[in-house]
Amino acid sequence: MSACEILPTAEKVTDWCDYIERAQDRLGKSGSGQRSGTIVLTDHYPLKRELVLDSHVTIEGSVRAKHHSGSSHGFYVTDDFEGDTVISWRKPRTDSNHSNFGAGIYQIHVESKDGVNGVSFRGAQQSCRVDNLVVRNFGAATGLALHGDTYTVRDCFVDAVKGGGRSATVDGATAFKLPERAYSLALNNITSHNCEVGLEAADLHQVAITNFETETTRQPLLFTYNVIGVNISSCTFRHTDEILNITKARFPKDYLIKLNGMSADGSGSTIRYPDDLMWVSPNKVFDLVIEGNSDGLFIIDLKKQRRQSTLGEA
Repeated sequence: MSACEILPTAEKVTDWCDYIERAQDRLGKSGSGQRSGTIVLTDHYPLKRELVLDSHVTIEGSVRAKHHSGSSHGFYVTDDFEGDTVISWRKPRTDSNHSNFGAGIYQIHVESKDGVNGVSFRGAQQSCRVDNLVVRNFGAATGLALHGDTYTVRDCFVDAVKGGGRSATVDGATAFKLPERAYSLALNNITSHNCEVGLEAADLHQVAITNFETETTRQPLLFTYNVIGVNISSCTFRHTDEILNITKARFPKDYLIKLNGMSADGSGSTIRYPDDLMWVSPNKVFDLVIEGNSDGLFIIDLKKQRRQSTLGEA
């Protein structure tokens, strides 16, 4: 069987984690012995502990996920929830960081609680997807952690506060985190709301981030180790006086970020990199390249270069 449906029978089930994990036994097995297929949800289910899915399993809601849990399919944690994360995926083997073919999460709303991470996803290649995912109310934790390589993340809204809560930056909250080396990910139409950090990454290789919006997020982008060939485009950073903080560039000669967008609804923002910073004017489009040489990183202002070239030709 390639798919199984979880029906809304909450009054008959005392442990939905156990129920859904056992439902995976109805799915077929992959070559690695892990279950492979799709679990379809038809309601919003309470979880008492972390839900752990096999490495090739997709979990899918029957309707499009919305900003509020009551009108979506997915999960919410109970007051006595035990664990650090609401949903995670197994590896096929302990040494397989890039082999979760077929893993996915689609049309799902996850409501956590303060200090409990929302979703820790691990995927591999184009058979995976993270699509129309809403994660809320995780507080001082991480909303969505991304592991693996070569898949797309799109239409995701990640908010440290739940619907109806007061909109304000939550200290210790990170919307998106890529803690390991990440190859060839595409992140499109994603939002960070009410977080201290919007997207934190350690080691990015050939990653595209497009239509990234941050609101009431103190530090939209935080890069902590190295970046090689990353495009960040058509982004809007709202209500913040910072855009990007590069705390380390391990290999500056190969460092490359292409960054364009705008700082909106504020008085301007900064881009920080080792030993220097750049000021970005409010409500103005910027178009930058950040690269390096043996002396460190530097910023090229492409918009300024184009203006100077046009004036020179005139």
